[in-house]
Amino acid sequence: MQVTGNSGNLPLSTQVINKYGPASPEQVNKAVDAASDRVSERQESRELSQAAQRDAATRIYSANTQQRQIETYLAVASEGEVDSRPSPLETATQLREAQQRNDRAQNIADIASRPERPETDPAKPEPYAATRA
Repeated sequence: MQVTGNSGNLPLSTQVINKYGPASPEQVNKAVDAASDRVSERQESRELSQAAQRDAATRIYSANTQQRQIETYLAVASEGEVDSRPSPLETATQLREAQQRNDRAQNIADIASRPERPETDPAKPEPYAATRA
């Protein structure tokens, strides 16, 4: 009887035997150990990468927060408003709004440049020319 389906549910030693055929227990153990090591290395690499990404995001957030705190302190200390750089979200919002204004202006210009038919002159049908062979 042949079993079909996903072999990922089987133990790693059984998967090795199914893939490479009968082998000595030492060979199976070596293959299982090598596969386990590769899985562990990949998982560790993925965890390190995710930790590095979290660390970078934390540093960026911390730097932005510190910059805003400095700007707030300077504004209060100078009793005025200090210019600050807009956040990427604010910049993206401003760009989107500018693009929408540009699109509306272009639509208005397109509509204004279309020739209008005078109200007093109704549309006339085109002449029809009958031809015979």
